[in-house]
Amino acid sequence: PAVLYNHGGLGAAIGGDMLGTCRTLAEAGYLARSEKRPETTQLAGHLDEVLDALNQLRSHPDADPNRIGVVGFSRGGLLTLQAAIEQPQGMHAVVLMAPAPAKDTMARTLQRVSSIAASIRVFVSENDLYQADHVQIAHDVEDALSAVGKDVVLTIYPPYGNDGHELFFVVQEPYWKDLMAFLDQTIGRLSW
Repeated sequence: PAVLYNHGGLGAAIGGDMLGTCRTLAEAGYLARSEKRPETTQLAGHLDEVLDALNQLRSHPDADPNRIGVVGFSRGGLLTLQAAIEQPQGMHAVVLMAPAPAKDTMARTLQRVSSIAASIRVFVSENDLYQADHVQIAHDVEDALSAVGKDVVLTIYPPYGNDGHELFFVVQEPYWKDLMAFLDQTIGRLSW
């Protein structure tokens, strides 16, 4: 099984732990990949980068194309949702961690979720309110997906530090256990 991780951030700032996430997934038996997207504040071209990385992962000789997971944090969560709309048959498990609004881009994206085929989990900390109300965005995602009958579960974690968005800056509990359980359940990891 293979997993693509899409980082967050804006411009030169990278949100999340690309290397740590891939390393931890690999140690758990998954083929893992993450690509650093262009250092731009505009989203133009970012979805193409995600779709290209997904296609490269899917075509890797060690990847099972029938067991593909995609995990995205913040801006990467929005892009992951957009990729699930664009390539619904190419994803089997989707995790959105504190997905970003990107002005009205998320609202427009949520109008097109009916094509998604993957099971989806949405994670957010209850105090993820600093840059945007990520808690409300997570509820909006859950509501839009539920309204069209998709398999979606929202998990709201207790407050994390002064800014709940930072919960997903590194691989850590409590979210990592839930992420791994979901991936194991949907795409299964290698066992020897």
